[in-house]
Amino acid sequence: MIEVYGRASKTSKFLSYQDEELDINLLDWLRSREITIASSCDGERVCRKCIIQNGWATCEFTLKTFLEREPDGKIVVDYL
Repeated sequence: MIEVYGRASKTSKFLSYQDEELDINLLDWLRSREITIASSCDGERVCRKCIIQNGWATCEFTLKTFLEREPDGKIVVDYL
């Protein structure tokens, strides 16, 4: 289970995932779950607008890599 926490609203959304989704780019996976993530470059890794906690850009790694780095599965965004 992935928790997406919005600092602005102080609310969370909880999202489940399937093992076959682990290789999907995190930005694309979040968007497929109707989580709005800013990105003027549409995932080309140049605008850095899709930043989450720790200064990570969601376009830079897969769901699997995110879970390896953040085992609690919590994504923190400024908005939600």
